[in-house]
Amino acid sequence: MQNSSISPTSNSIVAKLLEIDADLAAQEAQLAAQLQSIQEKRHSLKNVISLFPPGDSAVHTPVVTPTPVVEKQEKTPVPEVATPELEDTTIDATEAAPQSQKPQGKKNPSSTSKSNKKSAPTKEASKEADTWQQYVKEDFSNASLAEAVAEVMQQQQKQVLEITTILDALFVEQIPKELRTKARERVSNVLSVGAKKGKWYRGLAGKYSMSSAAVEEDSAV
Repeated sequence: MQNSSISPTSNSIVAKLLEIDADLAAQEAQLAAQLQSIQEKRHSLKNVISLFPPGDSAVHTPVVTPTPVVEKQEKTPVPEVATPELEDTTIDATEAAPQSQKPQGKKNPSSTSKSNKKSAPTKEASKEADTWQQYVKEDFSNASLAEAVAEVMQQQQKQVLEITTILDALFVEQIPKELRTKARERVSNVLSVGAKKGKWYRGLAGKYSMSSAAVEEDSAV
């Protein structure tokens, strides 16, 4: 004769399952009530939308679809593929400019004048330097101004020379007065620097000589 009695463990499991089922039923009822409320609200909203002209009702109510849950998968490492080096396609900006630029209107005259003003002093300065150098005598054409002055001083070592005498030895008579004045300033600077370095001696009234005795004798007069 089999024992028909149910063990206490089985009764407890059944009770828990019934309790879970009751909770699920309550959630189902709650969700059903929420769904019915949402449907009623949509119905009321559609009635309001129908009151507007057809053009205003072109916006459709988006349908929300549940997003599927995708299980995370381990990323498999992708092998690195060596890419060939690209050819150098760099184009010189000066060559590419005519093709890429579009025809533009007239340039702003003010900006053009400003650029001309900025570039003018440099050109004038270089032109000025080249101009007074063109009047140097052939004997000193290949020497710098400092070398030419030193050579004149060595040629007349025992003489006390004025700046005017040195200018006459370096430049031709046809040099314009303005350029001669600028050349005099350059020569005066070279003589002053040379005297500080001990290349020659400086006397009174801006005179110079390679001989200290000659400078002393000229200063005593």
